[in-house]
Amino acid sequence: MMTNTDNVRLAAANLLLDRGVRYVISDAPLFWQLLRLNRIEIHPLKAGTLIEISRIIDENKLDKIETADEAFNRLNPIVMLIATAILNHRIRIKYLSKILTRILLWKIPLNVLLSIFYHIAQVNNLTDFTNITRYFNHQVKMLMNPKI
Repeated sequence: MMTNTDNVRLAAANLLLDRGVRYVISDAPLFWQLLRLNRIEIHPLKAGTLIEISRIIDENKLDKIETADEAFNRLNPIVMLIATAILNHRIRIKYLSKILTRILLWKIPLNVLLSIFYHIAQVNNLTDFTNITRYFNHQVKMLMNPKI
């Protein structure tokens, strides 16, 4: 039986996978707020993005971060993971992830970056890759059924 916190985490994972999430930077300058540039949106994650996020977490051992000092020491991979989730497309990840990583490092406060990272890391731990399974199931059905 799942506890209440597990249910909340699972609901957050489903929210990110199905609808996406928007983070608002509350201490952004007034000019950014007027132009609505104080928002970071993560759209529903695609299967390839989930795999890329899992790869970044496994390569840099980001799932073993327990203190803020450890997170601060691994800030570049954390922000690369956030940039991957924001871009959410194979070509955009390939060409724009390093640029977006630098922009996020310089423009977004640390507490916002860490809250986004913890949310994405929880999604990585809780999902059972149902999106990937659904995608491949759909592809197999399309291949097996001839076009009429």
